Amino acid sequence: MPELPDLQYIAEYLNGTITHRIIISAEIHKPVVLRLAIEGSFQVAVAGKNIESVKIHGPFLTLHIADAFDLVVNLMVAGKIQHQRPGERPQGYCCLSLSLDDESILNVCDPELMAKVYLVPCGEYGVIPKYQTQGIAITESEFTPDRFEQLAQVHSRKQVRVFINDHTIISSIGNAYADEILFEAGIHPKTFVARLSTEDRSRLYEAIRSVMEWGKAEVKKAGKPIHEKIRDHMRVRNRRGESCPRCGTKIRREGVRGHDVFFCPHCQPTSRKLFVDWSKVGRQKE
Repeated sequence: MPELPDLQYIAEYLNGTITHRIIISAEIHKPVVLRLAIEGSFQVAVAGKNIESVKIHGPFLTLHIADAFDLVVNLMVAGKIQHQRPGERPQGYCCLSLSLDDESILNVCDPELMAKVYLVPCGEYGVIPKYQTQGIAITESEFTPDRFEQLAQVHSRKQVRVFINDHTIISSIGNAYADEILFEAGIHPKTFVARLSTEDRSRLYEAIRSVMEWGKAEVKKAGKPIHEKIRDHMRVRNRRGESCPRCGTKIRREGVRGHDVFFCPHCQPTSRKLFVDWSKVGRQKE
C-alpha cells in the first residue's frame, strides 16, 4: 500500500499538474469503491468544478474541489492513482476516472476493489472512517521528542512495532517503513515499549524522522509515475534470507499481530525470550 513517502510524492506531483484544472466529466467503473455524503450523483456534482489543492492526512489523499466538495481517497492495500496523459493507456482495474480540461485523466485503480473514494461537503470528514482518529502526524512541528516520550509512556505495554504502526497514536507509518525505522534504530520489533531505555526511545524518535525523510528522497529520486510503488531502496523489508547491509547476517521474517515483519537478528537483538532465538541459528554471510 502507499505509505507516507509515496503519498507525499503523489501529492507534490498532483499539486504541480492537476491543481487549477477543471473536471470535464467523471466515470464510475466500479461503484463499490465510491462513498457519497452528498445529494445527487457523483458525476453531476464534480463536473465543471475546479481542483484547487491536494493534501495528505494520514493514509488519506484529499482533493479539494472548488468551494463545495472534498474528494478523499484511501487507496488501502492495492489501490493506485494514475495520471493518464494523452496517448497513454489506463492502468488495469480502473474503478473511477476524472477527465480534466487538459485532456489528461486521473484514474483510481484497484484489482482488489478495496480502495475507498469519498465525496463529502468541504471539511466534513466525520463520515469517513478513521479520518478523525489519526494520531499526531510525524510531519507536524508538534511531533517533538517530548511528545514522543509522552506517547511512549502512555503506550508502554505495546510491542514497539505495534506502537509505531498504530495510526491512532502516530500518523502515519506503514508496515514497510516501520521495519526500516526499527532497523535504523537497532530495536527488535517485538520489544515492549516499557523495556526501551531513554537512549532507545531517543534513537527511535530520530529514526522515525530520518527514515521517512530518506524514504521521501528515494521515492522522489526514482522519478517514477505516481502509480508505481517504489521499494528498491528498502534495506530489510521483504529481504528475507538476504544479507543484512550492515553485518551480513540473514534477514529474518516473523509475525507481529498478523503482519509480517523483517529484521536483522544481529543488528536488532531481542531483549526477551522468543519462540525462535535467531541468534542461535547462526550468522550467515554472503
